[in-house]
Amino acid sequence: MNLIKQPLVVALVAATLPMASLAETDSASKMVLKTDRDTAAVERKINALDDATREKLEEARQVLARAEQLALYNKQMEAIIASQEEEMASLDAQIDGINETEQGILPLMQLMLSQLEADIDKGIPFLANERAVRTSKLEAALSRADITVSEKFRRVLEALQIEVDYGRTIERYRENEEGTAYDHLRIGNVALYRRSLDGSEAWIWLDGQWQALSKEQAEPLSIASRVADKSVAPQLITLPLPAQGAAN
Repeated sequence: MNLIKQPLVVALVAATLPMASLAETDSASKMVLKTDRDTAAVERKINALDDATREKLEEARQVLARAEQLALYNKQMEAIIASQEEEMASLDAQIDGINETEQGILPLMQLMLSQLEADIDKGIPFLANERAVRTSKLEAALSRADITVSEKFRRVLEALQIEVDYGRTIERYRENEEGTAYDHLRIGNVALYRRSLDGSEAWIWLDGQWQALSKEQAEPLSIASRVADKSVAPQLITLPLPAQGAAN
């Protein structure tokens, strides 16, 4: 009887081993599939984070580029203001050095007025009517005998100071040109823009004439005008500017 049972035991053991191996294999396969799904989910999260990071990096680059442009504009404005202040200092030095007589001061004031008119003529034509009236009144005052020399000199310096102050400010104003009203935006004394009242068209003063701006170029003018009106806080705005040294 032992000879009959022994092969059966061996056969049962041999038959049992493959079934246990299959169960372990199925469990391992499920674990691999779960790991693959978890890995794919992690990769999707990493890719999403990468996209967000790249987007933030691109935004930061754009902000830096705009900041560099603003720094360049401020540097140009500082150079212009410094030049005007040097001119004023030079005039002050001339005044201190001249003989304080009517014969010496009147020619100097006439020279200062002539230089002021020349600067206005060759610069951008902002507030054209207002500035023309100012220089016309000043020229008339210099020839009047009932105005003292000191008062004439005060008015000349006042006119010069007004022109210097234009270089430090931005301004929005409305003015008629050839019978049509436009909104104007002045940036210091280096850039001048105008827009139709409905905002559909915009121009920049360049090379002695108005040149049309594209819709994309004109879009920031609306915000810049509100900054000039002080209806919104100052902010970084990218505007088209005449090239430095371009003819007006």
